[in-house]
Amino acid sequence: MKKVSVLIIMLLGFVLFPITTFASSSANVSYQTHVQTYGWQGWKTNGQSSGTSGQSKRLEAIKIKLDDTEYSGNIEYKTHIQKQGWEKSFRKNGELSGTSGKSLRLEAIQVKLTGEIAKHYDVYYRVHAQQFGWMGWAKNGQSAGTSGFSFRLEAIQIKLVKKGGNAPGTTLNSFRNGTKKYVDSRGNGLIKGSRQKIYHIPGSQYYDQTTSPIRMFKTEVEAFKAGFKPAK
Repeated sequence: MKKVSVLIIMLLGFVLFPITTFASSSANVSYQTHVQTYGWQGWKTNGQSSGTSGQSKRLEAIKIKLDDTEYSGNIEYKTHIQKQGWEKSFRKNGELSGTSGKSLRLEAIQVKLTGEIAKHYDVYYRVHAQQFGWMGWAKNGQSAGTSGFSFRLEAIQIKLVKKGGNAPGTTLNSFRNGTKKYVDSRGNGLIKGSRQKIYHIPGSQYYDQTTSPIRMFKTEVEAFKAGFKPAK
């Protein structure tokens, strides 16, 4: 009698709470990079670093794919390449973005999800860029990296986050356009160059604290060419 009662309770449980309710939905992202001197690296997953840090090696190409997902859809990406600019179209699902055998650096990247999976996940990514180090997290097609500086990407991290979830870290400073003008109504430069040869753009952490700049610049490229380095 007890066995029958237990069986009835179990059956009622499956009726009231279908098995799909208990199924864990998950998705993984994998990526590999082609690094100067070293060639293709092994696949990394879910926020691990791919590339190098502290070795001054450029990323030249990248492949990104989705693993273990129950949702249909694609992961798409395109890169900003030395001498070529942004690729004309997105690559997807493990296709090569960038170049191989041409010794051209990647400078920026955009990554996005399409199809059903885009309704359930956000894709976050951040890059380690020359001079800037690790930058902030970009997401869902935003640009990550730099343009106008001729700076190389050196490493990247990519992560899937449940739709609307918190970013893996700060989203500030994910992309910097070196030719963007920071000027007042009279056309005077607003970028501050400090005595330590560090420059600060409006809105950055130490901009207001830099009260006695020795130089003012209109663009970051102008500041960099004058021997100033970006604040980190």
